[in-house]
Amino acid sequence: MSDVVVDSSVVAKWVLPEADSAQAEHLLLETTSQGGALLILDLALVEAANAIWKRCHQGLIVLDEARRLLDCLLRIPVRIEPARDLLPSALHIAVTHDRAVYDALFVALAEKLGLQGVTADEPLYTSVRTAFPKVALLRDWRPL
Repeated sequence: MSDVVVDSSVVAKWVLPEADSAQAEHLLLETTSQGGALLILDLALVEAANAIWKRCHQGLIVLDEARRLLDCLLRIPVRIEPARDLLPSALHIAVTHDRAVYDALFVALAEKLGLQGVTADEPLYTSVRTAFPKVALLRDWRPL
């Protein structure tokens, strides 16, 4: 199996119970068990940690649970890629497809590496799927 780029919407589902969390777990297990690597942007960890904080802030989990979830997040076997060098491409994608730069960074990374990208962000997927056919929606994900 080849490597897969995933965005923060998928990363968060690895530790938080959300719609399509089971599919996110399947992607993680399928990819790694077949020898593939999961690649994420450095900012994906920050965004997933913020999602954990938000649950704690809303009173949905307590601080000890938030700490446990963060520990789980930090132990997931991923290869972290820096966002900095992707910013020129991401800005172009963001402007062209009317998406936020931090969303476009994920697309830019998948494109640069020539790998399948997986997102749970349906508006992002819808806006870029024609120009970037290797970007897949998590709920429809199948290995290439």
